[in-house]
Amino acid sequence: MKASPSFIMYAVCISAFFASLSQNIYSPIIPLIRDSFRVSAPMVNLSVTLFIFVTAVMQMILGPLIDRKGAGFVMTAGIAVTAAASVGCAAAQDFTLFLIFRVLQAAGTAALPLIAATTISGLFEGTKRASAMGTYQMLLSIAPAAAPILGGFIGDRYSYPGIFWFLTGISVILFLVNAFYVPHGKPEKKGRITANSLFSGYRDIFKNKTGQAIFSLSFFIFFVYFSIIVYLPILLTDSYHLSLKTVGLLYLPIAGSTIAGSVLFKWIQKKAPLGRLFLYGNLTAAGSIVIFGFTHTFSIFFMSIALVLFGITMGLIPPLFSTMVANEYEENRGSALGMFNFIRYTGMACGPMISAFLLERLPSVFVFCSFGALYAGAVLVMEAVIGKAHRLKTEQRQKTIGSS
Repeated sequence: MKASPSFIMYAVCISAFFASLSQNIYSPIIPLIRDSFRVSAPMVNLSVTLFIFVTAVMQMILGPLIDRKGAGFVMTAGIAVTAAASVGCAAAQDFTLFLIFRVLQAAGTAALPLIAATTISGLFEGTKRASAMGTYQMLLSIAPAAAPILGGFIGDRYSYPGIFWFLTGISVILFLVNAFYVPHGKPEKKGRITANSLFSGYRDIFKNKTGQAIFSLSFFIFFVYFSIIVYLPILLTDSYHLSLKTVGLLYLPIAGSTIAGSVLFKWIQKKAPLGRLFLYGNLTAAGSIVIFGFTHTFSIFFMSIALVLFGITMGLIPPLFSTMVANEYEENRGSALGMFNFIRYTGMACGPMISAFLLERLPSVFVFCSFGALYAGAVLVMEAVIGKAHRLKTEQRQKTIGSS
């Protein structure tokens, strides 16, 4: 059935929101899973780690698949796998089976944010593309704030199977909407996916200097973001002696400011070039990290201001990076966006582990201020790399025009 570009945009954005919901709705029921299956806490935490790891790895596989099979085909297949896996999680009586179905659920939902970004970049161009990316990021920002509340409510009333039956119902609805209204489109590439084609495709992606800069900074910013997110509960309970309920409430300003940052991007990208947003947005993020580093040990008020500022930049930077990647890789957009997602998910996974190692050995003020200073330095270097790449591209275009 025919649908307007705006309807298709919201359909794929809500599908991406559902993917984030599937991941974050699980957090409040971790103790319930542990007690229901009578397993250790590390085993339950393994289900969380595997979900993120599988999501990251699938980006590398799904990107080329989207380029060759089309986004609509992969979208409906991913949602179908998610629905079947959710049924399996709800019905599983053994933790090993539950873990297998949870991994399958991650493999299914991994496709949805990537396809949303790929579909949006195909539907729109210029400032409309950037604005749509802002809408996409805004919905992704709402999920981490809303999902734990929803998960706690459903889990309290219907135990853990209730959550997975809820996800099954949403999966079925999204499958029908995407099957009937989201166009499958024509694949951007033809041929089978082989190890050689994957290698050569990603090698070409990494040759692009602008892509190298964006990928590097995306790893770094999500590394720092998740380092702070994981460190906050320890800081607030150990140093400020706050209750867990209060600690949970202090995450809301970060979530709210991230949504505000996405809205800001939708507005400001119409008035300022993406290159200028790249420089000033990333430098602002670096400054907010440094401010957090200086203030987090002595003042909740000033620390909160730093976190709100950082949250705004974290709402602005992901849609900015997604738009720049989509603009840079027109022919293999799915693969490039898949690489972008893989690298930022890897940053999410590495941040808590490496920062915990550093914080055990070094003062937290030094660690976070160093993160901010290093990020600022990286931004300036990558800005120079992107500027040089664009100048070379302009010179080559002028030579081509002159010779013709």
